[in-house]
Amino acid sequence: MAAEYIQWLEANGYSPETVKAYQYDVDEFLHSLPDKPENADRNDIRRFLALVQSRGCSKRSAARKLAAIRSFFHYCHLTDAGDNPAKAIRTPKFGRHLPYFLYPDTVAALLDLPDASPLGLRDRALLELLYATGIRVGELVAMELRDYRRENSQILVTGKGNKQRLLPVHQMAIARLDQYLEQGRPKLLSQPCQSIWINNKGNPLGQRGVRWILSKYCQHLSLMRSVSPHVIRHSFATHMLENGADLRTVQELLGHTSLSSTQIYTHVTRERLKAVYANSHPRA
Repeated sequence: MAAEYIQWLEANGYSPETVKAYQYDVDEFLHSLPDKPENADRNDIRRFLALVQSRGCSKRSAARKLAAIRSFFHYCHLTDAGDNPAKAIRTPKFGRHLPYFLYPDTVAALLDLPDASPLGLRDRALLELLYATGIRVGELVAMELRDYRRENSQILVTGKGNKQRLLPVHQMAIARLDQYLEQGRPKLLSQPCQSIWINNKGNPLGQRGVRWILSKYCQHLSLMRSVSPHVIRHSFATHMLENGADLRTVQELLGHTSLSSTQIYTHVTRERLKAVYANSHPRA
């Protein structure tokens, strides 16, 4: 049953990261059951959630586990294998933390770090495109040559649920990308490949590789906190709103289904506004 469920997730456009997380969560839940899954009820689910939280699982992670269990029983219900006992269970409430972001001058310093070697050209183009578009790291590494629309200064991005969006790219990022494709990528490529981003072994670059690249350059900046590709995404959204972009536009650029997911960035800009006011007003 679990194997068929994973295939169903993949067929319905769930991202590889979500499939992996849901598989782990559902396996963990199934192993906790005293009986067969079809005999599970809401009390079994409540006991499981209480168990994982007693082991130090955060409310956010518990909410994801509940979402995975709901999804699993939804699949079981579709295949006439039972009802969904997770439907009536409330999602654990958790506070939303303000996203960590970099200031524009820090981003500029980061983008200037790569050298002119083939790998350096790749890294500069990669970092520039992350900040130019705010795309997710999974969307970045999935890009193929056909997704780059040079004549319109756009890229085609495939996001969550296989939803596609066409994003504008500013000229500086276009120049960096062109330089990499013309001078860097051919020297890295070991065999014909449609992936835009190539690693040092000549194969398609993965998400772990992007995180390693970003971490390597951030060490040169002596930042107090670690920086992930998602921090660059946060920085993109925050800087767009600070410079006058409207919320709906940023929502479309980020590929958020719900506007509430984008509204968190308005809290960031308001907090920064308060900080600037407190530091600037003579009587503050």
